[in-house]
Amino acid sequence: MRKIVLQHTLFSSLFFILAVFTLLTLLLSGVVWDFRQMFRLVTQPYGVYYCIGVAFLTCGVMVSVFHIVRIYSSHLPRFYSAVILVALCAFALFLYYELFLLKRLYYDIFSLEDSLKFTKEGIFEKVPYQIYLDYGVYCLLVVFPFVVYFFRLSFDKSTKLGRILQLTQPNLNVMIVALFGFAIMPFFRSGVLGYVDLVFMVIGLVMMGFLFWKRRYLIGSYEFFNLLLLWILCLVMFFTSHSFVDGESYFEVRKAFYYFVFFGWCNGWMMKLTTKISV
Repeated sequence: MRKIVLQHTLFSSLFFILAVFTLLTLLLSGVVWDFRQMFRLVTQPYGVYYCIGVAFLTCGVMVSVFHIVRIYSSHLPRFYSAVILVALCAFALFLYYELFLLKRLYYDIFSLEDSLKFTKEGIFEKVPYQIYLDYGVYCLLVVFPFVVYFFRLSFDKSTKLGRILQLTQPNLNVMIVALFGFAIMPFFRSGVLGYVDLVFMVIGLVMMGFLFWKRRYLIGSYEFFNLLLLWILCLVMFFTSHSFVDGESYFEVRKAFYYFVFFGWCNGWMMKLTTKISV
C-alpha cells in the first residue's frame, strides 16, 4: 500500500469537504421540493463556487511564485523552474479570465421572460470554452496518467524531460477528483455532446476499476473513499434534475473542482522538490 504523506491527506480532506457539500446541494435541490432553489443559488454568477475557484487559482499563483523563489535561492536544479513557470502562467491566465473576461448572465426567476429561457432547447449546450476545459482536464488528468499506469511506463531519469515527467505524474487521487468534476453535468439534456460526455464518463469509471483491480499498489484508504464519493455522484446525477438552472450552473461547479484538482496536483509535485531531490 502506498505511503500516506501530508499533502495527500490535505488534498483528500479538502476534496471530502467540497464533495460532500456538492453532493448534498445536488441531492437536496433535486429531490426535496423545499430546497429546489439551492443549486441555483450556490451556482449563480459570483456565487459560492465562483469564490472557491478564484481562491484556489489565487493560492496556485502564490504557491508557484514561492517555489520559483525557493529554487533560485537553493541548490535545486534550475530547469524545474521552467515547468513551475508554466503552471504559474496557467493559474494567472485562468484567474485573469475569471475576474475580467468571462461574462456571466443573471436570471431573475420572478421575471416571466427570464423564466421562459429555462424552458428553451439548448440551454445545456456547451460553449467552446467549456468544451476545451472539460476535455483538456479529462485528457491531462485522467487519460494520460491511466496510460502511464496501464502500460507501467517509466521515464528516463537521466534526462531533464524524463525527470520532469516523473515528477509531475498525476496520482490516482488526482484522477478521481478530475473525473468527479467532469461528472457534474446533465448528461441526457446536453444534446449529442451530452451522450459523448456520458461515454467518456463510463470509460473513466472503467479505467478506475481496472486500476483498482490490477494496480493495487496504487490504492490506499483515501482512494477507496474518494472513489465511493465518485460513484455516489454518478447516481445522484443520473437520478435527479434541477430547476431554474442552465449549462452554466453545472459548469460553475465543474470549474471549481477543476481549479481545485489543478492546484492540488501542482502543489503536490512542487512539494516534492527538496534539496535532496531524487526524481
